Amino acid sequence: MNKLLALVFLLILVSCGQKTNNKNVEQTKDTLASKIDDKRKSTSSAIDTSEANETRKHETFNENIDSIPEVLKPFIPKNYSAINISSGDANLDGLTDKILVLRKNTEETTSNYGEDKPDKRPLLLLLGQPNNSYKLIYRNDNAAYCIDCGGVFGDPFTGTTIKNGYFSIEHGIAGGQHWEQVITFKYDRLKKNWFLYKDHYISYKLNESDDPDAEALVLDVDKMETSKDFGIISFDKFNIYNEDGN
Repeated sequence: MNKLLALVFLLILVSCGQKTNNKNVEQTKDTLASKIDDKRKSTSSAIDTSEANETRKHETFNENIDSIPEVLKPFIPKNYSAINISSGDANLDGLTDKILVLRKNTEETTSNYGEDKPDKRPLLLLLGQPNNSYKLIYRNDNAAYCIDCGGVFGDPFTGTTIKNGYFSIEHGIAGGQHWEQVITFKYDRLKKNWFLYKDHYISYKLNESDDPDAEALVLDVDKMETSKDFGIISFDKFNIYNEDGN
């Protein structure tokens, strides 16, 4: 009888041990599977980030404008988007005119100013018509700087303005360098065209003063050029990539 009880007790112990071992094995499998899954996610994330960094070379402060008026959409070519719209009377006829600055949709990855292959940004001058439509009078692909024309300091294009027969194209950088440039064109009623009126460039440098209340930056260069300096340049012939504008 005692031998029988001992045999039963031994069988129970073996059974319990097998269950415990099976449970431990399953837990080990679950833990290992979880670690593998986490590793896969981590690796996948690293690959995605690496691919994104390899793809997107340039950052821009000029995002696409989504709410484009229907009347302006026909002027935007395929694979381009608008990043700037300004309004005003550019030719002194009392009607509202528009400037559109466009970007190639791939410019963040394909523009290469360093190798003289910038993705240029078309600037469209649209004249308002009496029937509330617009007419493209000029397209200039050399009037606004490209996304990487500011080098490591970022996208230099900041906007455009139109007012009373004048319009301006504005650029600037605030980083390791600090500069602003406003290029203005003026309408000529007799010639019915816009001509470079002035080019105002301002740069700043770090203030070397020890005064704790001193400004961080001080004026370095303040240069204003007019037609006396650069001659007669019509908007359609203007080229910002050339030093003389031609």
